[in-house]
Amino acid sequence: MNVRYVRWAILGIILIGSMILNYLHITAGAAFPSVHAICPLGGLENLQIWLSGHANLQKLFSGTMTLLFLSLGITIIFGRAICGNICPFGAIFEFIGKLTPKKLSISAHSDRVLRYVKYIILAIVIGMAWITATLWVSPYDPYVAYAHIWSGAEILNENGIGLLILLVVLAVSLVIGRFFCKYLCPAGALFGIFSLVSPTRVTRSECMECGKCARSCPMGIEPGRKTAVNASECIGCTTCVDVCPSKTPVIRMTIAGKTAKPLLFVLGTVCIFFGAIALLNTVGFLQVTVPPIGSIQQGGAPLNIMDLRGSMTIEEGAVYAGMDLAEFYRVMEIPKTVPATTPLNKVPNYVPGYDFHAMKAK
Repeated sequence: MNVRYVRWAILGIILIGSMILNYLHITAGAAFPSVHAICPLGGLENLQIWLSGHANLQKLFSGTMTLLFLSLGITIIFGRAICGNICPFGAIFEFIGKLTPKKLSISAHSDRVLRYVKYIILAIVIGMAWITATLWVSPYDPYVAYAHIWSGAEILNENGIGLLILLVVLAVSLVIGRFFCKYLCPAGALFGIFSLVSPTRVTRSECMECGKCARSCPMGIEPGRKTAVNASECIGCTTCVDVCPSKTPVIRMTIAGKTAKPLLFVLGTVCIFFGAIALLNTVGFLQVTVPPIGSIQQGGAPLNIMDLRGSMTIEEGAVYAGMDLAEFYRVMEIPKTVPATTPLNKVPNYVPGYDFHAMKAK
């Protein structure tokens, strides 16, 4: 069985699933998680704020940090397999790259230098999140823009810069495979750091140097020229192992020195990741959405105002915050002329300059 096709099928299913989830969040509201809440990097952005005893960052939940720790645990064991076999954003760039077989050549020196950029971006993203106590990068994040393609013209108001960056990166990815993953992705940088301690490696013995593995590697790390592939850049896709024409195992995926079959490795990492998510969700450790409003009405603990979502109406916000409607209008400084059925992120349509997120932080 061709492992590459199985892996592409898995990535395609995950990509479609993520697009459906994003659509449901935008159209059905807070009942479905936002892209921020299910991004492991969001957990790291939230960690310092949460440890300091304050509420979660806007659009994030404690479950986002659970997802972070799960992702790091998977990375410590299996390297950057999440990037190669699970990430829907990485799948977009890999599929886009397949449209143009001829790629732009980058010198080895430039490639080495550019690969450090994502670590700089990671430091800036996390540092600024901890300093500002906001998801300040959201308007510039191409991943967030991708998740909001269903929002129509509103994407230009809230994620216009991110959309522009997304279009540029997609265009560049036509001639430089997985350009974003190689050089710009802060989550990839985070996983790259933790993958350095992973026992999972791609190793090479004597090789005929046919170049097939190098041409097929989506990350451009030329596994056929190295005894052990750079763990921080390898995304565990097993493509190099799959395309090697040698009848003896020249290039191998190994875990603690033991050879792992490519198909089992791909399927195993995917099943372990989503199986763990299902288990954590079942035991209540993966809250990435607000609870149903009915549970609050029946005596459940109200939410902190910082945990309210812009898709909630004013009257829903009052229920979630455990306030009567008049008090909620006063606390949120919303004029009473604004209908109670107005979503909180639409209040600026009635009150120009009103900033829901800034108001939550007061």
